[in-house]
Amino acid sequence: MSDPSIIIVASFLLAFKAVLLEGSEVAILAVATVKQLGKNNVLAGVVMGGGISLFIFLAVRQFFLLLPEVVVDFGTGVVILYFSYRFLRAFRRYYFGKKSFRDKMTRLEGEVVQKDRERYEGAAPSVIPFSFTNTLPVLAITLTEGFEASLVLGAAGTFNLAWTVVGALTSLVILMIVSAISYEYLLRVPRWMLDLLAGCVLLTFGSFFIVSGILAL
Repeated sequence: MSDPSIIIVASFLLAFKAVLLEGSEVAILAVATVKQLGKNNVLAGVVMGGGISLFIFLAVRQFFLLLPEVVVDFGTGVVILYFSYRFLRAFRRYYFGKKSFRDKMTRLEGEVVQKDRERYEGAAPSVIPFSFTNTLPVLAITLTEGFEASLVLGAAGTFNLAWTVVGALTSLVILMIVSAISYEYLLRVPRWMLDLLAGCVLLTFGSFFIVSGILAL
């Protein structure tokens, strides 16, 4: 494989960016819906979704480890370039299309709460009881975002697991600190800027792995 220092930087940045962007949406929705859905339901949904995402990350990494090195390079490059496209498309939507990330999160918040309230047929109690069913709205959101992050983490972790974990944990710590203070700070950061940075980082390293695979042929 190529220069180990490049792999370390790639593993850290890919994990950091993936968890920061996907995790920020989960953090915003979790904090915003905690009063309506109940702290225990929200926390359980996030924890279960995070646990399943961790399993997906390990499974993807293990799958890549079973493949020949040249296939790993190409596979990693393809996965990373795909998410680079996703982030750059989001950048175009938020920056040039004038879409609002705050409006998107407000809409998702309303949908999450509504799904839970519908179970009570308009007669929701003042305090939502803890139950697996009541964790499902937050669990679904966490799994959706966690699945996408896990694919990038699994690809990055194939080359350097330690720095992939460090990058992911660094993002999680930042998200927890900011959320504990006020999730409004997460909403104030220009989403188009985060998507642009993530898209460029993933594009750079995705291309690097593709080229590495070509040179290894």
